[in-house]
Amino acid sequence: VLRSPYARRQALVEIDVLMAMNLSASLRQLCEVYRTQFYVLGQNEADTWYDSLGRIVFTNSRGLSGVGLNRTGKKGDKSPCWEDVKHMSEEAGYTGTDPITQIVEDDTLPGGPRKKTITYHPPWVRCDRERDYEIAWAHFSKRFGLEGHS
Repeated sequence: VLRSPYARRQALVEIDVLMAMNLSASLRQLCEVYRTQFYVLGQNEADTWYDSLGRIVFTNSRGLSGVGLNRTGKKGDKSPCWEDVKHMSEEAGYTGTDPITQIVEDDTLPGGPRKKTITYHPPWVRCDRERDYEIAWAHFSKRFGLEGHS
């Protein structure tokens, strides 16, 4: 089940790899297409951070406005912002597990807006699509008996 943004992203990585294999492209060609044709996606992924449950904690993607924490806090707002918690990443060596909560207004259901609490669980991680392509490529090559085809 693809319930989290991280799981949905991983499914897209696997689809990319399977399609490249089906088209007889190489891993190198797949990575080259990603770098040249999907440059903005690469920029967005480089600054998208996930919590340990796969929820997006922060992203600079304009297509995902309202997702995750704001980069900086608003005057008078007591909610955490990305600048306050970005040190809680795996890259920075953070090993704590104290969750961060954010209260947002949710206007996606009938009956009007309501307050909703979102909890993020550190440490934060970000993805490397080309590395994920390599891992998925190795997995599917082994699974389909295609070792040596990259």
